[in-house]
Amino acid sequence: MQRLLYFIALLGSAVFFPSCSPARQYYQPLTQRPSQPWEGNSSSWGGYTENTIDKNRVRVAFETFNRPGSEFASYFVNVRAAEIALARGKNTFWLDDEGTKQWTEESHFPAYTIPGYWEFREHEISRCSRDCEKGCREHTEIVRESFWVPERYVPPHTSVNLLSKAEIIMSTKPTGTRLRATDIIGDALSNSHGFGKPKFSSDTMNAYEARMTKPTL
Repeated sequence: MQRLLYFIALLGSAVFFPSCSPARQYYQPLTQRPSQPWEGNSSSWGGYTENTIDKNRVRVAFETFNRPGSEFASYFVNVRAAEIALARGKNTFWLDDEGTKQWTEESHFPAYTIPGYWEFREHEISRCSRDCEKGCREHTEIVRESFWVPERYVPPHTSVNLLSKAEIIMSTKPTGTRLRATDIIGDALSNSHGFGKPKFSSDTMNAYEARMTKPTL
């Protein structure tokens, strides 16, 4: 019975708490970069930046730190450009691809010791007791035990981190490659590249749906 309830709980969590896709987790404004030394990854690292060059052109960049990688950056920098075009009332825009750079950085960590500490665990114990005419009846007790986790020595180590940055110039005037914002946003929403569906703002979705119901250049 307990296993059945456990299985149902897992199924329920899979339905109501789906894991975050890379697009949901990393398609966002870049708010901070990791400082040296660093290792691993964080959902707060990575995202897009944009700088206005003039009234027609915007430089857009997308950075990733270890995950999800350069292919993600190269794809979603165009998605962000499409969002900017829609925000400016344009469906057609032009793109100059300045390329994607990828490089590694090493972080060196000195040795350190994690102090020991007390930890607790609980487990169930079933006992049989006799109660008058009812015969033998089981009841369960929760037993809490403490145990000591010894200190752990972590030797000096080096972390190699993979960084990438994709950059483009989005223009509302003819120059470079001609694209349609609705095509790019629709492609992202269909998850054709397997990165997951990004969460667009209501302004982007309203502009996209308006263009899809009444296509214009």
